[in-house]
Amino acid sequence: MPYSLWILPLISGYFVITKYDYFKYKYQRLESQRLIFHSILYGIVIFFFFYIIRLIIDLTVPKLVPVFYNFLYQLPIRKYDFLWTSILTFLFTILMVKTLNFIYRKKKYFNWRKPVERAVDEYGDEIEQLFKQSATDGLPIQITLKNNKVYVDFTDKIPPPKESNYLKIIPLMSGYRKPISKEIVFTTEYFGALNYYNKNLEKHKTFEMDTIVKQDEILTAGIFDQDIYEIFNE
Repeated sequence: MPYSLWILPLISGYFVITKYDYFKYKYQRLESQRLIFHSILYGIVIFFFFYIIRLIIDLTVPKLVPVFYNFLYQLPIRKYDFLWTSILTFLFTILMVKTLNFIYRKKKYFNWRKPVERAVDEYGDEIEQLFKQSATDGLPIQITLKNNKVYVDFTDKIPPPKESNYLKIIPLMSGYRKPISKEIVFTTEYFGALNYYNKNLEKHKTFEMDTIVKQDEILTAGIFDQDIYEIFNE
């Protein structure tokens, strides 16, 4: 097998780790050298996987493979050992990844954890894990920004780790911290607006209550508990 033919299995490995939903959020965080190494590793595994399938077919249906290759080699392409094995490995890899992603998004196969949840649990920073907890458990969180603005909010979207420097929140209350004492003063409540919005979804279907916050601007963050807040502010 000419060395140049390894390019297709290697591209197959890169395609799997960057496009397959259960891998891409993990591998997008790797340095380029490690990404290349894992692409090579997956490419070799994928190639030998399909090569073993070819051997099994050759043993069980001996006439099929020669007939198939005789047909392919009628094309005006120079003959190389394993040429079509490499090409078909690449094509089947693309088809397999697209199919698995489609099935996951439509059917939630095997009840596996969502790819983003898995990636945040394993590779996300503390802010991303906190937002993931809010989205999955429905817990309100309190964030303080560098400009002393304070939000009590929740989120219904889990941010893919390091995909963006911006986070979406749905505010419940907002206010500020006093410059010296850092005591929180809430000035605005959004409960009425949220109730109105939820009761009139059809009327306001293009409107969302989301607020965008830059992650770098978050100074402190944590789960918000109304009872604990009242104890500290008696």
